[in-house]
Amino acid sequence: MGAAWAAALVLLVALSACSGASGGPAADRSSPAEQGRPRVTLSFTQLLPDEGTERGLLRVRNTADEPLHVTGIGLDWPGYGSSFRQDKDALIGPDATMDLRLTLPAPQCEATATPIVGLVESDAGSVQQPLLGTGEDFLRRLWTLQCSERLVSDALDLRYGDRWTRLGSGAGSSIRGTLELRRRRGDEPVRLLGVQGSVLYDVALPGGTLLPAGRAAASLPIEILPGNRCDEHARGQATAPFVFRLELTVGDSGPVKVIIEPPPRGQDEATALLDRACAS
Repeated sequence: MGAAWAAALVLLVALSACSGASGGPAADRSSPAEQGRPRVTLSFTQLLPDEGTERGLLRVRNTADEPLHVTGIGLDWPGYGSSFRQDKDALIGPDATMDLRLTLPAPQCEATATPIVGLVESDAGSVQQPLLGTGEDFLRRLWTLQCSERLVSDALDLRYGDRWTRLGSGAGSSIRGTLELRRRRGDEPVRLLGVQGSVLYDVALPGGTLLPAGRAAASLPIEILPGNRCDEHARGQATAPFVFRLELTVGDSGPVKVIIEPPPRGQDEATALLDRACAS
């Protein structure tokens, strides 16, 4: 009887050992392929000078305890024509974050609610996962802006005029130019709703704001005024002082926003305006 109990005990211990080795509840059930994939979180952003362009940054955080050698990055989302990848050569330390440059393809301007998925390839394998919420929101706003610009550029040639006029003096001075609208196609009414300035400049639409239906072209006034920042820090650190956002409608499209950056002469006139205003 004692020998039988001893044999049963040995068998029970052996079975327990085999069960632990083969993967009980506390065991790591990941396959070798899963264990080799990068452990990351992904987001998206842009530098201020690149805002509104195809130049972006895929923000990669390496959440592993080992360095990550990135060999490729990309996105998978119908808004940019499904999936694409670009070669990369970057080493991200453990628990470190790096912004990796990514050039976006032309947007596909069909509305889509599909989650935006980021791609990271490395020596250890590859991983695809949705962008963090803030990164997805940022990229969707960029996509909306790019598609708005396409809508406008398909319908209009929109540019600044060649002449600038100085108005007033000192802190109350401004410069006035024109926005030249010429149709490329269609005959819908085009209405300018407003302009958002920058940290250094305010921008206004002081006169007519409509290209009427059926008319081929219009010259509409635009005015640049000094903002309320004359300190050296603001002027020296401003990275996008001339990125102005024009809101307008083309026919029944609903309000859209496009970036209207003055040409070099307009920027020179605006800089001189700020010099005069800040010296008064």
